[in-house]
Amino acid sequence: MLDLDRQPIQFPCPRCGFYNGARLKQVRLRDVVICRGCKSNIQLDDHMNSYRRARRSIERALGDLRRALGG
Repeated sequence: MLDLDRQPIQFPCPRCGFYNGARLKQVRLRDVVICRGCKSNIQLDDHMNSYRRARRSIERALGDLRRALGG
């Protein structure tokens, strides 16, 4: 199965605009990331559990694809 937790993302700091990196697992766990530009704390947020919903949707689509391809 696809391991989305390891997928990297890039996002700008809301304070200084410097782009920072994280893994989707950090978003899911609502970790705090320190901005590499201005050193402020950035609280990651999985708004309305969108990670979990997206993961379910992707798993469902992959299952549909497997069934369509015959196994």
